Amino acid sequence: MTPAIIVIAYNRPDSILRLFKSLSVAHYLQKDVTLLISIDYQESENHDRVIEIATNFEWPFGEKKIIAHQKNLGLKKHVLSCGNLVADYESIIMLEDDIFVSPYFYEYACEALCFYQDSNEIAGISLYCHKKNFVANLPFELIPDSNDVFFLQIASSWGQAWTKKQWFDFRDWMSIADHNLDYLPSNVKTWPESSWLKHFIRYLILKNKYFVYPTKSLSTNFGDSGTHNLNKNVECQVPLFMGNSYRFVKISDSFNVYDAFFEILPSRLKLLVPELNQIDFSVDLYGKKELKNISTKYLLSSKIAKKDCSKMVSSFGLELKPNILNVFYTIKGDVFKLNLKDEFEDETSSFDIFNSIIFEYFYTKLPLKKLFIFVIYQLKRIL
Repeated sequence: MTPAIIVIAYNRPDSILRLFKSLSVAHYLQKDVTLLISIDYQESENHDRVIEIATNFEWPFGEKKIIAHQKNLGLKKHVLSCGNLVADYESIIMLEDDIFVSPYFYEYACEALCFYQDSNEIAGISLYCHKKNFVANLPFELIPDSNDVFFLQIASSWGQAWTKKQWFDFRDWMSIADHNLDYLPSNVKTWPESSWLKHFIRYLILKNKYFVYPTKSLSTNFGDSGTHNLNKNVECQVPLFMGNSYRFVKISDSFNVYDAFFEILPSRLKLLVPELNQIDFSVDLYGKKELKNISTKYLLSSKIAKKDCSKMVSSFGLELKPNILNVFYTIKGDVFKLNLKDEFEDETSSFDIFNSIIFEYFYTKLPLKKLFIFVIYQLKRIL
């Protein structure tokens, strides 16, 4: 499989120069790798500079094509139009211009696309590895295992790949889907209309599909200011994997399968804890799921339980990392509770970042003096 590389550009000349630099030093075993550079329209010097950079960029690994749009599409339409280019190829890798790739990103993408191309549960391949649960705004950790991938019901937008079938299965669904945003995480619902990603996430949820993610990232995000972020944001930077050997696993054989809230699937938790097999429950360790959208009788959650806990099955503390291992090893405590769903208070959770126990679990404890100096420095920057 020889996926075409599609670069999505607009008006950020420094960003595209940086991406081109990483592409030019990457490893390509094939000698016919097509590079398509799609540039949305804007009447500006930066836009003209982007076209100049794209035109002058030398691509010795195959054919280079530039698509310079004559009218502004906007981010959502631009991304969707670029995805549709897979009609001319068996697969594509899509990179927005503020992405930077590992030298081995192409090898990984080719191997992953081949391994998962016949799996109906897989809707795409991510090059990026999330280190943060952006639904709960807290760190995200996997159960350590011997595999180099995990599965997440979140579509990737910071370096991703699709086969022709994977992309057009989504586009066919989107052409007839309504715009009901139920079951999406609350913060995802509020993403702007220019977001294509929230529609893909909803597609994954409703069709019970997943993206394949690497445990070590083959791309990183510089978070340059653009359509969805006014200021540069470095919190999405992750370490780039510099190796070229990958252990893939079928989704049915992995413990690390997570839903759109970054919560492990109950079926995978039951494989780890067979004592839970007879209980119909959902997982809500971060406490971000709305009770009205939970269909199971029981819930394993960090939500605050009502005073009457006589029917509680069990409870667990928060000491081991990742958080799910506290359930696996039955660590004593009351942060997580397995209880009847109706015995929880909605929109409440003990996962409060202002709770010192929670803060110290996820973050290094800062001495008060250093914390004070940091706050003063940030205030000076703002003012």
